[in-house]
Amino acid sequence: MVVANQPYIGFEGPIGAGKTTLAQLLALHLGATLVLEDVDGNAFLPDFYADRDRWALGTQLAFLISRYEQLRTIPPSRTRPVISDYTQAKDPIFARTLLHDREVELYERLTVGLDASVPRPDVTVYVDARNDILLDRIRRRNRPYEASIDAEYLDALRQAYARHHSSIGRLQVLSFDTSELNLRSESHLHGLYKKILAAASMR
Repeated sequence: MVVANQPYIGFEGPIGAGKTTLAQLLALHLGATLVLEDVDGNAFLPDFYADRDRWALGTQLAFLISRYEQLRTIPPSRTRPVISDYTQAKDPIFARTLLHDREVELYERLTVGLDASVPRPDVTVYVDARNDILLDRIRRRNRPYEASIDAEYLDALRQAYARHHSSIGRLQVLSFDTSELNLRSESHLHGLYKKILAAASMR
């Protein structure tokens, strides 16, 4: 008999920390359903990185709609694990970091009720790395619109995540530094998988 209580595990962290890669690897390892954020589908993103203040609201609302449409398809009772490279927390974290005054008020009015309609992950895996590592990864993946990302922006995102985690309690969040993680090492990856699945089993 198939048991319908399989975990939903979501990844979060700054740009370049390894969220998508690790979500893909863990989903393959578990035979899980994989949910990936449609970053390249956001038509506002290149404009945002060219002029963050001007385009932050449009970018944020486009992501809000896309993420909501994806995450609401995750069933509350699951016969397969679900792995996502983001969670519903990403929207308010980025909104409160990037938007200002009236924009934050408008964003919060538009999102009333949406957050409650998508599932929470059983475990959020927060991945991070040193800024020099993140910036090198961003450079090597060579997305032209990410060329303006700097250490100051990464630090602002890191601080926003820390505030969010403090507000919800650390028990729901499992943190890993991926600075020295070797994706070619089976022992590195299996050690990571073991910790994540142990946390998911305690939900």
